[in-house]
Amino acid sequence: MKRRFLLTFFGVCLYATCLMAQQKAITGKVTSVSGEAMSNVTVIVKGSTRSVQTNADGSFSIQAAPGETLIFRAIGSNGAQQIVGSGSIYNIELTNSEESIDEVVVTALGIKKEKKALGYAVQDIKADELMKNKNPNMINSLNGKIAGLNITNSGGSPGASASIVIRGGTSLERDNQPLFVIDGMPMDNSTGMGDMSAFDGNTNIATTNGNRAMDINPEDIESISVLKGPTAAALYGIRAAAGAIVITTKKGKEGSASVGVNSRVGANWVNKLPELQKKYKLGTNPDGKLLDLNTNLSWGDPFASGETVYDNLEDFYETGYTYDNNFNVSGASAKNSYYLSGAHLKQTGIVPTTDYGRYNFRFNGEQKVGVFTFGANAAYSQSQTRKTLTGTGLWGTGGNGYMESIIGFPQSVDMRDYLNVDGSQKFLYSRGDTPEAILENGMDNPYWTIYKNPQTDKTNRFLGTFYTNAQLTDWLNFTYRLGVDNYTSTYRSLVSAGSAVIKENQKGMLSQNVRQYNFITNNFLLSANKTFAEVWDLSVLLGASTEDINSKSTANKARNFKVPDFYSFSNAPDADRFVLDNLTEIRRVGVFGDVKLGYKGMAYVGMTLRNDWSSTLPKKNQSFMYPSYSASLVFTELFDKNDILSYGKIRSSWAEVGKDAPAYQTNSYLDPYELTVGGGFKNSWTLGNPNLIPEKTQSFEVGADLKFMKNRFGLEFTYYNNKSVDQILSPRVDNATGGIFQYVNSGILQNKGFELTLSGELVKKDHFSWDVMLNASHNKGKVNALPGGLAILYVTDVQVADGKAASFNDGDFMGISGKDWTKNEEGKYILNWNTGEPAANTNATLHLGNREPKFIGGLTNNFRYKDWGLSFLIDFRRGGDIFNGTEVLLTQYGLSKRTENRGEKVVLTGVALNPATGNYEDVTREIVADQKYYSNFYINQTSNFIEEVNWLRLRSVNLSYDLPQSLLVKSGFIKGASFNLNATNLLLFTNYSGMDPEVSAAGAGVIGSGSVGIDYAGVPNTKGVTFGVNLKF
Repeated sequence: MKRRFLLTFFGVCLYATCLMAQQKAITGKVTSVSGEAMSNVTVIVKGSTRSVQTNADGSFSIQAAPGETLIFRAIGSNGAQQIVGSGSIYNIELTNSEESIDEVVVTALGIKKEKKALGYAVQDIKADELMKNKNPNMINSLNGKIAGLNITNSGGSPGASASIVIRGGTSLERDNQPLFVIDGMPMDNSTGMGDMSAFDGNTNIATTNGNRAMDINPEDIESISVLKGPTAAALYGIRAAAGAIVITTKKGKEGSASVGVNSRVGANWVNKLPELQKKYKLGTNPDGKLLDLNTNLSWGDPFASGETVYDNLEDFYETGYTYDNNFNVSGASAKNSYYLSGAHLKQTGIVPTTDYGRYNFRFNGEQKVGVFTFGANAAYSQSQTRKTLTGTGLWGTGGNGYMESIIGFPQSVDMRDYLNVDGSQKFLYSRGDTPEAILENGMDNPYWTIYKNPQTDKTNRFLGTFYTNAQLTDWLNFTYRLGVDNYTSTYRSLVSAGSAVIKENQKGMLSQNVRQYNFITNNFLLSANKTFAEVWDLSVLLGASTEDINSKSTANKARNFKVPDFYSFSNAPDADRFVLDNLTEIRRVGVFGDVKLGYKGMAYVGMTLRNDWSSTLPKKNQSFMYPSYSASLVFTELFDKNDILSYGKIRSSWAEVGKDAPAYQTNSYLDPYELTVGGGFKNSWTLGNPNLIPEKTQSFEVGADLKFMKNRFGLEFTYYNNKSVDQILSPRVDNATGGIFQYVNSGILQNKGFELTLSGELVKKDHFSWDVMLNASHNKGKVNALPGGLAILYVTDVQVADGKAASFNDGDFMGISGKDWTKNEEGKYILNWNTGEPAANTNATLHLGNREPKFIGGLTNNFRYKDWGLSFLIDFRRGGDIFNGTEVLLTQYGLSKRTENRGEKVVLTGVALNPATGNYEDVTREIVADQKYYSNFYINQTSNFIEEVNWLRLRSVNLSYDLPQSLLVKSGFIKGASFNLNATNLLLFTNYSGMDPEVSAAGAGVIGSGSVGIDYAGVPNTKGVTFGVNLKF
């Protein structure tokens, strides 16, 4: 028996050795029917774990023995098989399946559906396209690539947030960003308010905080689907009234284990700075009589010939660097799959001392056991940011932003000389009789700000989705999904002793805010898919979900430290230590259903119905239901196919989605008052309302999808009309009520617009291809009603230099309000009869501009020549006003280019009161353009600083090279290797006089119409170049 076993064992080994000896390298290329190279086609040796994927040019190389069978699989293809013979080169042509006319996309709840069956607009982007414009903040990588998506970066600081809005806003006073969903689980994408907000009011405009989508490693993303309207996102409920960004992460692919490593290094520079005057130096002379040099203003004498002019603004910035390293291991078999990745990103900023670092780890795994599938998608990230104060700095404490400091620094003085011999700060001027008064009236040097007053944040986050799927029958499926989103963010701010701050904080001030966020969701899904009479396709989905949010923040503040320069909470006296806690708990429960009926794969109707219960609403109004309806018709199925119109679909949908109230606004509460030892309480500024009902957004859209010339060219068009009613707002109320504000249901916001996508395969040859895609959209947001006859609704966080972000009744949603010179009924300026000076209008509620662009879009070109690839994205924007608050500061301090005309005469026309007749008469007056004119009159006319802006920018350029398979085969272990060179923002053509016109002064955390279009002393945007290497083993 033992002898027989040994003979069998050696026989098997001999057979395996012979078989391995027969294996050889099989190469070839996979193309479509039209001859186009097909990438990402899976090639498997039947009955083995050997598999590869085709490269961008469709080529592949795999080990196989004669007699073995190669299987070729691709989405939208019928697939193919090829028996290996004596040859070593096999070129395969894959035919399109009937379904390939329209691709498969990921929709609500992570469900994959054929795009042709959808009655609403969905646009997706794959991983390879996302990586061509890779950005540490994955939101910025979508810029210009999705129609209807308006993305605005908040600045060039590492870790800065980016706002994203789809089809305009849905709320006048709430967050208007879409819901983010990763692997079927909603995730938080809020932007941190910073460390001082609990004590000192608004700090959104004082620091560049990041949004939480930055915690995702872009390398882990397989695809992103953008659900643009309420119909598409209706199944997600109240959190998706503004649409949804659905992210699917990577999984292991069937075949042998694959190891990927990529690394890139890059450099960034300032993209655009405002132009300064270089004629005049330090001094102030407001009355035109006596020059005062005890100032930081630049209204002094002209520079003498040969006198040094310091370019303090440009010299302040430095080159920022990016280092990004990633690895992943993945694989799969018929019963399981796994994907494991790790990454480290380090980015230094153009502002000295600023940086952003992030570690990412992810595991995605799946195991099939009989009819059950068990899976987990788990990710951990740790990020840390060091930033600096921007804008005017911290409100209520003193201390200024670095950019205002530079603007307030004359070019006749070297700004880098900022320390005295004893290490204290050197000030340009001295106002006050005491050291305390000098600090209180001073302005920090920007180098002091960045080195002595750091602002930092750190976040540890876990994102996990755990699911069980049971295929009960061939047509019935059950899924349970548990989602967890947990993170802790620590925001820390230091204002060192010796800073130019109010007296109470002159011995230093330390503040810290720790936010702990925990979100748990459960989803239960029962789906059925059945075909009747071979022509009717019915799909039914029933589900239920629960969401529990627990958010706790603890704010600490300390000052007057006992031991100098030792900044610790324990080092402050008890009377100068303050603590404030805040706890928010929210529970939401929902049940929903989705029914879709299809006929012969060409006509589809669908309906969803969802009912939610929210703890943030009064008990009597906690339950609310909303439906959606959709229909689509592939009309080209009604007649014979032709070579011109390959595919045509019309679609339409209507939906209603609710949005609940902010937490704890149904009752009135007491707030802590005077945070001292013992403390006290007072009425909250905002009174509760026990009658609140949900906001509702009603959406209608209609569109068409067309493809021409055997699907080589495509057109997608959508028109939409969204109306949001029963807005939850907090207008002012009578002081007799005991409060200042109260939430009410009132207000109507409407958005109308269209989206257009054009795509084409302009050239398709064996060795060369050229694809192009154009995305364009237009949206018009209008406020149809405000509560109580209000004429204007301000965005509280965005009120700077008399320019305010605001919404106007029966007018613009994204408006700008401000001051102007006084005019008569005919619109003529009222001037002083003797001096010609204009009369100031103290009314700051005038409607002066609209920040919403008229058109936005992007043009993408992809070229492929053999192993070389080239792509570039042109981003364009037409219209939309920007309030240039930075220019207001430049004008005030005397550094603006427009103030070079000082001493010249300015002609003003208007009317003036003739003292002799007592009547207003048309007059023309000349006034000297001096410091008094600019400081007392010119900057009081907000419209002088509002510009209608257009831009055209080369958003990104990507050049890549794939090493040929013929070279890689010789290595024996390298499956793929490529190199890429990427450039961002290389060219910018704009009529804007300030910095980069892509501005959002207060970042993505601002509610309502946001801070897009408000430019106020922020960190300039950057341009840069990166070089990367990708290896696959």
